[in-house]
Amino acid sequence: MMMARTGFYRLLVLMALLIAGPLAVPAPAHAHGAGWQVEDSANTKTYGFRYTDGSPMAFAEVVVTTKDGKVWQKARTDRVGQFSLGLGGTPAPDAPSELHIKVADGMGHVVQLAYQPTNTANATVTPGGGQTATASSTTAIQGTPALFDLPIWASILFGCSILANLFGGLMLWQRRQMARKQSN
Repeated sequence: MMMARTGFYRLLVLMALLIAGPLAVPAPAHAHGAGWQVEDSANTKTYGFRYTDGSPMAFAEVVVTTKDGKVWQKARTDRVGQFSLGLGGTPAPDAPSELHIKVADGMGHVVQLAYQPTNTANATVTPGGGQTATASSTTAIQGTPALFDLPIWASILFGCSILANLFGGLMLWQRRQMARKQSN
């Protein structure tokens, strides 16, 4: 009986080391969300698309459509995640009243913006849900934060909670197994 309990505790310690070992080694962070920046000039509107970790959405597909769904422009972002929408050469009667910009990187990150020539753009970002925001001409990154972009103390607390629940479940399972053996 005592030998089984000692073996179980050794197993628990071994599992804790196996789980905590990879967490102690530094690893690069992966992006979970996407956002945008707007730089306005007289004839162009330049959008910078970035992940929430700050890295650019390089070479992501950009599709600009009119309000009625016609494709206005197809392009890709450049290596720094920027895309420019030229508006200066379009005559007023031919200019669309609203443009929908959709940027997709092919890995699940999608940013959708609605551009209106009245210097206000209504924006919807959909990397994992739907959140609506209003974007004006600004150089600050905007968008939805990723689910796991937490401060370091919250990430540590979250990890400790997972480990405590895992080992608590194992302890309950072991106690239940011992009770079954004693009842037989």
